[in-house]
Amino acid sequence: MDARFLILAAEEEGRNPILPATNELIWGFVAFIVLFFLLSRTVFPRVNQMLDQRRANIEGKLEKAEQDRDEAQRLLQQYRDKLASAEEETQRIIEEARASAERVRRDLRAKAEAEAEREIERARTAIRQERNQAIQELRREVGTLAVELATRVVGDSLDRGRQLRLVDQYIEDLNLQTSSGAMTARREEGSGGQG
Repeated sequence: MDARFLILAAEEEGRNPILPATNELIWGFVAFIVLFFLLSRTVFPRVNQMLDQRRANIEGKLEKAEQDRDEAQRLLQQYRDKLASAEEETQRIIEEARASAERVRRDLRAKAEAEAEREIERARTAIRQERNQAIQELRREVGTLAVELATRVVGDSLDRGRQLRLVDQYIEDLNLQTSSGAMTARREEGSGGQG
């Protein structure tokens, strides 16, 4: 009821119940000016300073973030360059390894062929030596048989020293005939291969 009473009292005096009294307006305006002056001297500078600090902090963080992003881009590019370089190096090493393996394969093959050729030549030499030794033994046997046969035919026995001299002389004659026959055969092979 108090509020109704005040409104009714104001209507009776002839003033508007919503508008305050003039002296209240003046005191309110003076208080507002004093309060605004005090706020502008104490609070507003601090608020502005805090806003400036916050703005500077945010701008610093944005600049730092931009620098970090640029650094990350630079590091990413360095990583990509190193990766490409490593891949090229890997390809180069693989190619060198292939070339080296091919050289080693060729060297091993050449060595194996040379070793096989040496073994074949050793085998041929051994065969020739065994063949010549067999021929020598065969000639001695033939010579001994020939002397025994000649002894029987002649009826006179030869002494052992003379038999050996005859066998050696016979072998020398056979060697001369064999080597001249081999030379003739080689000449014929050479002329036949050229023609």
